[in-house]
Amino acid sequence: MQIRLMTPVGTSVLVVERDASRAEATKRLLVEQGYTVTGLLTDLDAFGETAAKTTADCIMIYATEPDRALLDQLRALPTEQRRPTILITENGSTDAIHAAVAAGVNACVVVGVNGNRIRSAIDLAKANFSNTAGLREELDEARNALRDRKVIERAKGIIMRERGLDEEAAYTMLRTRAMQRGVRLVAVAEMVVEAAEVMQL
Repeated sequence: MQIRLMTPVGTSVLVVERDASRAEATKRLLVEQGYTVTGLLTDLDAFGETAAKTTADCIMIYATEPDRALLDQLRALPTEQRRPTILITENGSTDAIHAAVAAGVNACVVVGVNGNRIRSAIDLAKANFSNTAGLREELDEARNALRDRKVIERAKGIIMRERGLDEEAAYTMLRTRAMQRGVRLVAVAEMVVEAAEVMQL
């Protein structure tokens, strides 16, 4: 006798599967495990548009063979529209798995799907997604910090040249103006650089 675990787990899922009957079977399995299914998508051509609008916490794709067109749509999704994504497939080859991960899949399950494997795959996808998002944020922060430093250094150089000041005095001038205006130092540096560029026109 099958024991149905109906306790809600607080995670919603969008099921993507070309075969309507298998999509319904996947939905039943998810519901038995306590997940909420927000929708069943059988028109894979509409994946990009649907994924961009879904309110689901996760996306579960069931594909006998990873669909290249589908993976291209997944790859094209902007960062803010991505969700933890699970691929259930019959093709467990290294190339297929690598292609799926490169496109944005966070966890793969190769056939033999059951409740426990579903839960493990969803938990893994959510963990991988969070980790990737954290790394992406750290990279963005590092890039922004580097850009800010370059702008500030350029502004200091302009002030040193135009005012005949040394580096410390030029930096103090920038910092003082930023404090007076209540803005970030880089904002004042950007104004200095923009003004210098206008004068050169």
